[in-house]
Amino acid sequence: MRKDMPFKDGPYLEAAFLCEKVLQETNGVKSAIRIIDRLTHSPYVTDTSHDMEAFTYNLTLLLKLKSGWARGNFTLEIKLSKPSGELSTPLQQQLVFEGEEDRGIDLVAGITVNFETTGIYWFEVYLNNICITKIPFRVIYMPRQRRDSSRDLSQG
Repeated sequence: MRKDMPFKDGPYLEAAFLCEKVLQETNGVKSAIRIIDRLTHSPYVTDTSHDMEAFTYNLTLLLKLKSGWARGNFTLEIKLSKPSGELSTPLQQQLVFEGEEDRGIDLVAGITVNFETTGIYWFEVYLNNICITKIPFRVIYMPRQRRDSSRDLSQG
């Protein structure tokens, strides 16, 4: 088996990205809304010289996998690697591939992330302990100066 293609006969990764939300029609067709790979965090602050305070943000992960000729149980893991290199506790789910080779699994996962620093966060996707893709998500900090409302504007 080639090292650069660990699942030669499947399953195959068709799509992997982060977005705001995924809509699903009654016939099963999905639409990804606002595909994003970066977030500019711009809170109002009184002092812009301080580091970013941690904040939470809701994302939706969409993974589309096609079975190819793979059949049976696979373990899917999603690990978040922070800019520091620290790994979060992985999300884990069992997948079962069956049926024809063009059939597959769409995984839609709502994820709430606590962003503690700026930089690139990597969503690492593993299938049976083999990394099949990494999705980058950059956090940018651009604070906005809050005007002091206690100042008397009538004084010159």
